[in-house]
Amino acid sequence: MSRIPVEIIARIRIFLFKRIGFQADSFISTGIGMKLAPFFLLFAFLCISFSSEAQFWKDWFRKKPEERGVLGGKESLQERIKSRTLDDGEDVKPLVFVDSAASDKRVVRKKKAPKRMFFGVMTKKAFIRKIAGRKTTLETFFFIKKGLEFQPFVKDIFWFHTQKKKIFVGLIGPKDRPFAKIMHGPYKKMLDGKTEEEGIYYFGARHGRWMFEKPQGDEMVVVDKEKYYKGFPKESIVSYFDADKTKIKEVIPVRNGERDGEYYRFSETGNLLAEGLYEYGRKIGKWTDYFDTNKRKIRRQLQYGKTWEDKTFQPYTLVEYDEKGKVIYDKAVEDKKKPSERKSDPTKEF
Repeated sequence: MSRIPVEIIARIRIFLFKRIGFQADSFISTGIGMKLAPFFLLFAFLCISFSSEAQFWKDWFRKKPEERGVLGGKESLQERIKSRTLDDGEDVKPLVFVDSAASDKRVVRKKKAPKRMFFGVMTKKAFIRKIAGRKTTLETFFFIKKGLEFQPFVKDIFWFHTQKKKIFVGLIGPKDRPFAKIMHGPYKKMLDGKTEEEGIYYFGARHGRWMFEKPQGDEMVVVDKEKYYKGFPKESIVSYFDADKTKIKEVIPVRNGERDGEYYRFSETGNLLAEGLYEYGRKIGKWTDYFDTNKRKIRRQLQYGKTWEDKTFQPYTLVEYDEKGKVIYDKAVEDKKKPSERKSDPTKEF
């Protein structure tokens, strides 16, 4: 063990004599005292530090509030701010540091949705592969695992038959219900590795942008592009009863600037009041009006031309009922009567 300097031993003797009050010469000169001298030195340092700190705070609390300064310093708050300006100019504002969420550089990572979740619904991925000669067609898609929930009032509902391994469009028959799965999510159809059709389904209805391509030589050429919104053409005019857009009033299908597609009109209670089909801006086929009940009771049916080219066709009423279901007018029956005995067409708004 290295010898302790004589000056340090002298300081320890003086400290012990003043603080503790006993003769330390005889104790330090012994072998045990020489070994314990470093510990006595540490003890003396702590006592001196504590006493100096205690005296500082004692003096600080005796001062008046305006004399205490900032955090025990000698400067007042105004002097502290003034001394930390950008320069010595009189009009310079103090440098103030603002703590805000924007100053936090930590990046909060958002939780990613599962890869098979679309529009908040979990799905299952499937595919259909068909080989015809040297050509291979591959369809990849997703369908809803449970339930047969589909977009209401959309004519073309796409669903997958798990037993027949085929995609169907339209109503689901009672026999097919156990095997039917509603299409929901991305869809892609490829021919020999080249995309032929691509889009996305929303509860069985086409949604968003759809691309249709056909092979031309060694390349695929786009033959059609369609934009949908939950089964309706993207340009469709949809009106609502409420500002929150939860109660649909009317759906006017619009494609390429003209009325084209399925038309619907609803009551404020959500019941279907009318439906029909537009083609190139003209009403075609059979249009049906309903009473405002949840049983969808037919009020009347109107007949228009078969296609939009039948511009000379005169529409007429096929049949009309009262609220109890009694026939008021039937054109098939009236046509069998003599002209003088026939009832006039009750529809006046043609």
